[in-house]
Amino acid sequence: MSSAHGVLGYLWASDAEEAASFEPRDDALEEGYKTGLLWLDRLHSAYSRGLSPSRALTELAGSTGADRPGSMDLASLRELASED
Repeated sequence: MSSAHGVLGYLWASDAEEAASFEPRDDALEEGYKTGLLWLDRLHSAYSRGLSPSRALTELAGSTGADRPGSMDLASLRELASED
């Protein structure tokens, strides 16, 4: 997840571990924390409905608005993270 201030954190999922979460970057400060709370609430709701972690992210990726998650390949993610 990113904003005008850069990368706020990372939304991830693992079906093998039956887990999904948002990991805020330390330097994202309050904006990263608030973004994390938003995504953790959405992930919890998906879990409560019985969705697998990957299905939850697929559903969330269909969200509209500025806070919609995106995806990128690992090389692009590393490049973006190194810019901060």
